[in-house]
Amino acid sequence: MIKKNKSAKKELKETLKAILWAGLLAIVIRTFAIEPFHIPSDSMIPNLLVGDHLFVSKLSYGYSRQSFPFSLPLIKDRIFFTEPEVGDVIVFKKIKGHPDNYIKRLIGKPGDKIQLKNGILYINGTALKREFISKFYIINLPYNLRKSDSITITTQDAQTLTIIDTKKLYLNGRPLNKDQYSIAYKEIPNFKGEAIELNKYQYTLPNGKQHFVIEISDNEQMDNTQEYIVPENHYFMMGDNRDMSEDSRFLNEVGYIHRRDLIGKANIIFYSHNNSVNLFEIWKYLKPIRYDRLLKKIN
Repeated sequence: MIKKNKSAKKELKETLKAILWAGLLAIVIRTFAIEPFHIPSDSMIPNLLVGDHLFVSKLSYGYSRQSFPFSLPLIKDRIFFTEPEVGDVIVFKKIKGHPDNYIKRLIGKPGDKIQLKNGILYINGTALKREFISKFYIINLPYNLRKSDSITITTQDAQTLTIIDTKKLYLNGRPLNKDQYSIAYKEIPNFKGEAIELNKYQYTLPNGKQHFVIEISDNEQMDNTQEYIVPENHYFMMGDNRDMSEDSRFLNEVGYIHRRDLIGKANIIFYSHNNSVNLFEIWKYLKPIRYDRLLKKIN
């Protein structure tokens, strides 16, 4: 009996030791290699959708206090620093000690002059090339409609949008391509849903990188701005959903991002869903998955 108790204690000790080592390994990987991140808002549509889950590379720009859990102040500025490139999609900490992580696209580096005029982005006095691609639709629906097989919404200009099987969209009976819309289900008090029609453009940055943006119009709140001059050791970030993004254009809210507040570069989408299934509906877990977005590289 005594031998049995000793054996059980030894097994428990070995199990606890394995759990401890696994936990430490996970912390090391999360701190120094990659960290998972999920998209909670619309600000990076059309390139990142609500419900996308990403891997963020901690190796890309070196390490700072923001690399550690709880932003432990173990590093004063950055070590092993590599300069990010314009066009990189970056996760960072908001200024003024805000606890949430943000994800935006790097538009301006130290010394760059950034301005928007009638919705067109200017970098160092030069208007960037912007090409119209198509119309784009953002559909946000209340969570209580997640079980509906068919939902019809009429837009402000009397067009009919029909959602079939929670994630297929038809415009006036015509199916749209998956790169023309985003559908997400949100559990928000008193939320009745919304359908927003936008314009989808392709921008070409000065270094040749291309990416998509969407805009409601060229006459929204931040479509005509002051000229921003990016300070030393700081970066200018913008969301790809230009008219629905809180970013560096709002100097009192986000402003310029110091290099020590960079967390890492978003590289790949490893999982994506539209939140149309309840947590306890295990038998439906495959339904909301956006299979076309799995393992998709982030541009």
